[in-house]
Amino acid sequence: MTTKEIAEASGVSVNTVLRTGKTLFPAKFENGKKTIFTQKEAIALMSGIRKEGFIQPLQNGEVPLQNSEALDAAFKAAIIGISAMVNRLDSRMTNIETKIEQRQALLPAPQVKPRDNVSRIVRKYAHDNGMEHGTAWGELYREFGYRTNSNPRTAANNRKMAVIDYIETEGMMGLLESIAIDWGK
Repeated sequence: MTTKEIAEASGVSVNTVLRTGKTLFPAKFENGKKTIFTQKEAIALMSGIRKEGFIQPLQNGEVPLQNSEALDAAFKAAIIGISAMVNRLDSRMTNIETKIEQRQALLPAPQVKPRDNVSRIVRKYAHDNGMEHGTAWGELYREFGYRTNSNPRTAANNRKMAVIDYIETEGMMGLLESIAIDWGK
């Protein structure tokens, strides 16, 4: 391992590793050359620079150190705490999902869009009066023109678009809907 890798693994600065390494292994450091440590040297170096609360590596690469029982107990306690926290969060999420489902059941049905409502009124008017849909639309547009002092058919033809699209782009769909409701009675 290099001094940079040891510093990253142990959570200290490279300068700390260099300072401790020069005291433990002075022959390893030469100017301008990369210093590479063996596994045993890296373990010894990391033990020499350990911070408070630093967990020492295994002795001889196999046998756990004397504080492993305390670490096992702490690890088990942490797992139990995390498990309890997950269970609490799961129950909270279940409660929230249940409340959302209950509120959705209470929500009113979505409203009919003004354009769809106008279309429905015209179809009903055409059916009730025994006329074709095109004729009913023409009467509605004529009534709209009388009430708004405009000529939506000519304006739509000038823009090369459908009359209802023209009325919708001009922002008068609500007005057309109210005229249709009054006209379709």
